[in-house]
Parts: sequence; C-alpha cells; structure tokens
Amino acid sequence: MKSQFELVNHLQIKHVKVIVNQISHRPPHVHSDFELTMALTDGGVLETRAARHVMNPGDIIFINSYENHSYYSVKEDEDGKDDGKSDPIFLIVQISYHFLMDYFPPIRNTFFKTCDLKEFFDERELHLIRRLLLASGRDYFNHEGYYQLRLVTKLSYLLRILLLNVPNKVLKDEEKEKVKRRFERIQRVVSYIDENYSGKIRLEEIAQKEGITIPHLSHIFSEYFGISFQEYVNLKRLEKAILLMQDERKPLINVAFESGFSDPKYMNQLFKKNFNCKPRQYRTQARNHIHNLASLPITQKERLLPDDLASREIEDYIRRNGISMEFDRLL
Repeated sequence: MKSQFELVNHLQIKHVKVIVNQISHRPPHVHSDFELTMALTDGGVLETRAARHVMNPGDIIFINSYENHSYYSVKEDEDGKDDGKSDPIFLIVQISYHFLMDYFPPIRNTFFKTCDLKEFFDERELHLIRRLLLASGRDYFNHEGYYQLRLVTKLSYLLRILLLNVPNKVLKDEEKEKVKRRFERIQRVVSYIDENYSGKIRLEEIAQKEGITIPHLSHIFSEYFGISFQEYVNLKRLEKAILLMQDERKPLINVAFESGFSDPKYMNQLFKKNFNCKPRQYRTQARNHIHNLASLPITQKERLLPDDLASREIEDYIRRNGISMEFDRLL
C-alpha cells in the first residue's frame, strides 16, 4: 500500500464509477467522491471514524467525500480465522462532486453526514433506493440501450433524494479549502511514512516539517486512521516483515532490520500481539497455510469483479430477494 489516498478514475462514464467488489480487507482510505455502498451478501463490515457498520444484504451506507473508511470480512472458520472462501460482496457507486455541477453548482461544496441510510429512510423508501442502485449497476455493466443516459437519470434522481433527506451543509469556499488542506497534510505524512518506515522515523521531525505541534499531529493522525502514529508505523514494518519472511533463506534477524525494527525483540513483540506466536512459528504456520496476509489489519485483500461476474452478482441478488425491476423499463 503506497498511500491511503484512492484516486478514483471515471473512465467509462464521466464523474461516475460503479464496481462490485469482494473484500476480505480494504484498509482505511479516503477519496474525493461521494460513495454509496450496498451489501449484496452478508458478513461485511464498513468502518468509518464515527461508527462500525455490520452490514446485512440490502444495507446501504452513504460515505461523504474525504471521509476515512475501511472494509473487512467477519466470515470466520472454526478456528476464528478468515476462511477467505465467502468474503462479502459489495455494490459500490462512486460519484464525483463534479457530477451535475453545471446544473446544481452547490454540489461541489456540499458535505453530507456519513450514515447508514436506515437512519433517514423507512423500508419502503430504502426499497426504492436499492432498486435505483441495482439498476444503475445493470446499466454500467451491461452497456445496453443508451445506458449512459439511463444511468445519469437514475443517479440524478438518487442524488435529489439524498439532498432532501440526508443532513448536509453547503460549505463556503474557504471552509472547503480548509478541509482539503487538512486532508492533503495527512496524505503527505502517510506518504512520508510509507517511503521511510524501514529507517528511523520521528514524529517531532514530521511535525516540524508541517509547522505544527506534536500533539496536534498525533490528534489529526489518530482521528483519521483510528490508530496512533506509532501503531501505523509498526504495522507497516510488520507487513514488510511478513513479505520478507516468504524467503525462507533469509534469517529472521535480517528480516527485522530490513523491515525497520531497531531490535528484533520489537518484531517478536508485535508478532506475539497480532498473531499470538513468534516470527519463527508464524513462518512455519504460513508454510502450512494456517496464516495468510489477510490476518494483518493493514493488508489489503480484495477482488474487483469483471463486468460479467458483477452483472451476475447483481442479478443473483435481485432474484434471491424477489425484487421487481419493472420500473427500469421506463428509466
């Protein structure tokens, strides 16, 4: 993971991206798009700074732009480990704040409340929103009958529903710029850590470079990622150690130093804390497929489904839940 910032591309339709993603773990990340996530299967968790959402099929979480969030699976085998065989599947619609800006200029400065839509909609209204998202996915992946216009029509209607019902605020330009600068600062700090964690990293040096106090930087970091600065650095080093350990000829003392640990005992302590075993035991167990990288909280493990499989998952959800999509003929 090079950076926690996700640059969303809108290659197929301008300002819109739709994906169906099977996720074991997607670490904390942010982007400038609004995001609507609907669970197509059970066993998924979406976590933001404010809440942890255990999602059942049909649940929808609305994520504001620049909101830190992560995904992971709660599917477990009998030993309490992620079995990796039935990871949750999500339908995700990402919408740039440039979407329809020519017709509704305030959208570029609109900040919504990140929320579970159950907070603001009853089941009848949620059913309509689900159908709009499912139909948007159909359009995006099937490419049939002027699908671009059909998709924009549905998302325009959906955006109006959200504006009318989900708490939101139109920020002044200077307020929006302040949010953006704060976000960019976090990204600079994370990029610096990602590029230098194998050496000595001191929080005071980074704070000095950014022109802020150490407590202020610590607060910003923990607020965005839910862990402390040092915990993040340690997890990056632990992730590197696991990758280096795949070379069984490499001595563990070399693994420790090359991963940025000043003393092998610190690496031992982290393995004990995260995996309840020593590095040597972990290496043996990994060889026997008892451990995998998904066990490490910071590691990314996901599968972006190709168009045909994405369409199949959407149709399976519609069929399983007996959803009528008749309205889609007219949109």
